[in-house]
Amino acid sequence: MNTISSLHADRRRQFLQHIGTGIAVIPAAFEQTRNDDVDHEFRQDSAFFFLTGFPEPDAVAVLDAGRFTLFVRPRDREMETWNGYRAGVDGAVDRYGADDAYPIDDLEAVLQDRLIGHSNLYYAWGGRLDSRMSALLGKLPPLHERFGYRVPSTIADPTPIIDELRLRKSPAEAELLRKASEISAAGHVEAMRYAAPGLFEYQVQAAMEFVFRQHGSARNGYPSIVASGANATVLHYTQNDRRMEEGDLLLIDAAAEYGYFSADITRTFPVSGRFSGPQRAIYEIVLAAEKAGIAAAVPGATMRGIHQTCTRVLTEGLVDLGLLPKGVDDSIAMHHYREFFMHGTGHWLGMDVHDAGTYKVDGEHRRLEPGMAFTVEPGIYVRADREIATFHLLEYDLDEWTERRLKLGVKAARAIEAAELEEAKTIEHSVPAEFRAIGIRVEDDILLNATGNVNMTAGVPVEIEDVEALCHEVSGLAD
Repeated sequence: MNTISSLHADRRRQFLQHIGTGIAVIPAAFEQTRNDDVDHEFRQDSAFFFLTGFPEPDAVAVLDAGRFTLFVRPRDREMETWNGYRAGVDGAVDRYGADDAYPIDDLEAVLQDRLIGHSNLYYAWGGRLDSRMSALLGKLPPLHERFGYRVPSTIADPTPIIDELRLRKSPAEAELLRKASEISAAGHVEAMRYAAPGLFEYQVQAAMEFVFRQHGSARNGYPSIVASGANATVLHYTQNDRRMEEGDLLLIDAAAEYGYFSADITRTFPVSGRFSGPQRAIYEIVLAAEKAGIAAAVPGATMRGIHQTCTRVLTEGLVDLGLLPKGVDDSIAMHHYREFFMHGTGHWLGMDVHDAGTYKVDGEHRRLEPGMAFTVEPGIYVRADREIATFHLLEYDLDEWTERRLKLGVKAARAIEAAELEEAKTIEHSVPAEFRAIGIRVEDDILLNATGNVNMTAGVPVEIEDVEALCHEVSGLAD
């Protein structure tokens, strides 16, 4: 068995330990039609691939009592001529380690027998397999009543179990994540060399993604954000079609996927090779916040604690630059910093860029452990049209607001929030013109170990002098 097959087998063993005498039915992703007879690019469902390593669509995995069964598309010479080779039933066993394999059309017939004798079924409702599962499960009670067979009486979602397994990276998984990070870092380095006034954002994107592919990445981990000038103040900007100008900053949030693991890097740099005074001032604050957040990322800490560390450093800087009207403590208590820093400082990282796993356990913020991977990504974004900012003089707890949204629903909770803010006094503050239209984020990928952490994306410079020097290097892709 090769290393990859062994990796998936280890995951299945762990999963089966959690479900005990239960049986799990895990569907693969389905192909999605884009138009007419053209499909969207296929990427396997992460949970399914995590357990099976099987990359083809329209498959189903069944796991119980140490058995791993795959239902797959059969070999079909005509379809393979048009759409590529299939593993088929034999390949599912020989290449992907299944104990048994059947054509996908045999799912109901085989699964009916497999479900008998199990009280607990693990299946996540909400997918395209639902109708087939509903019909199958509807046939089982009569069998139970007539012949006394035990059939599933409870159905539970296996996702939380799989998510917990994905949260802690094994050495082999950590190596795949490091490789994705190294490839992504190489692409960002090339982007810094390649970018120049007069180029379009998508040209820099193409240069960066060429390096991703050149180093063995089959796809991006997520759509690339290549945002110049005021576009950098739009958090999920992906049009990437603006022509860059002298004096612009370019914010790139992009990463490669390798072995089904995704990195996540953001860098912001001057396309002309030199930061202006205001750009430098904001960049220094963001970088200081990121360094403080990374230093705080140790076993036993929490993602919430890292966020609070970064938030204080950012707020101190915003107050010093005159972007906030109150002092640091008041600005944090009333969340005035959210005018310019409105997102979290990090998220889990792994097979998905915003990876699986809860951030709280039993109502408490989860303590970080060795093997966990996540981002640290503070930023400051000053919109071009924000001449006057209005701040509410109201202290509140973000955790309490979040809990209220969970209990009441977002719409009802927001109505209460709006009423509370409406009753509060406000203060208007002029946003210094020299900082408008500046958006800066710096993001790295962190893997915890027993004593601290490793910055897997440190291969992309972050210090101002190093960034400027790299921007002046000649690109290997330049004409």
